[in-house]
Amino acid sequence: MMKRSFARTWRMTAIMVGVALVTIIGRTLWVNGVFSTVKPGFSGTCKVPGELPGVEDIEIAGGMAFLSVSSARGPQPEDGIYAMALNGTGKPVKLAGTPKDFHPRGIGLSHTPDGSGVFLLAVNKRSGGRFSIDTFEVTDPQGHPALVAQGTVEGGLLINPQDVVAAGVGSFYVANGTAGKNPLLHGLQTYGVMSGGNILYFNGNFFRVAVDGLYGTRSLVMTPDGTHLIVGGLLSRTLTSFSREPFNGQLTEAGNITLPAGPEKISVDAQGSLLVAGHANLFQWRGLTKKPAQGSTSQIFRVSLLNGVPQDAGPLYANDGGEIAGASVAASAGSRLLVGSSLDRRLLDCKQQ
Repeated sequence: MMKRSFARTWRMTAIMVGVALVTIIGRTLWVNGVFSTVKPGFSGTCKVPGELPGVEDIEIAGGMAFLSVSSARGPQPEDGIYAMALNGTGKPVKLAGTPKDFHPRGIGLSHTPDGSGVFLLAVNKRSGGRFSIDTFEVTDPQGHPALVAQGTVEGGLLINPQDVVAAGVGSFYVANGTAGKNPLLHGLQTYGVMSGGNILYFNGNFFRVAVDGLYGTRSLVMTPDGTHLIVGGLLSRTLTSFSREPFNGQLTEAGNITLPAGPEKISVDAQGSLLVAGHANLFQWRGLTKKPAQGSTSQIFRVSLLNGVPQDAGPLYANDGGEIAGASVAASAGSRLLVGSSLDRRLLDCKQQ
């Protein structure tokens, strides 16, 4: 009798383990886009105005584009914040005023109430691996911009910050990536088997976790009216909208949309739509780090919003990696579309038809 009971228990355990393994493998294949394909296409033409170690993020203010330049392969002497005038054919110019050990990831812009003053926030990964959020005033933003350091915020909750967006005077949100310190746990989070990302809120004095249990949080933007925060989940292939309470920064999920790619960086265009750079096959994209010659597809989507919630996603730009590999960010100004990659030295300046 005991032998039968033991055999039955063993079979049930084996079945449950088998189901769990199938679920894990299925999820891993889906979130990493193993079988995803990309159809190249763009209604316009592109040129390369300059080569940079890697473009992590792009913000546009008036007729000036600000670029966060830092290679995902490691610190480079050229890392920093660059400005590029959009009213001509000028090339990106590195701005003075940043610390010596400055290797930016995501950036965000904020303005004074009258719109005359511009401030830039940047996620800084220092050479030793420490993270901080650095704030700068941008002087003469439409002429010959320069940066004036305003302050640096550090904290133990900054595990693997990827992006930052201003939320008011002295306050901001940060997208934290995978948080696992244990190698096995970190691996499960890196490939989307387990959640590990979160959103932090800094109220001017200290950090707190605003949203937890996310998958690969790489980017965030605020809607133009400031009522919603849009978060990109690289390892959930989703854009999620959170309505926000402006007085205390509290976030409440308002809706989401699934994309055919894992979103890396998001920007907002002049019409209030989202431009999303995504990776169809994350295994291919990760391989680009060690083998640049292998290439990786690039995709840019335009996503409409309704009451701050993402609705429909349509293709805007796509290529097989020949024009630019592993595009990580896109931003637009009128008919101009700038496309950058943290793993490709090319910056594209495109004109849409």
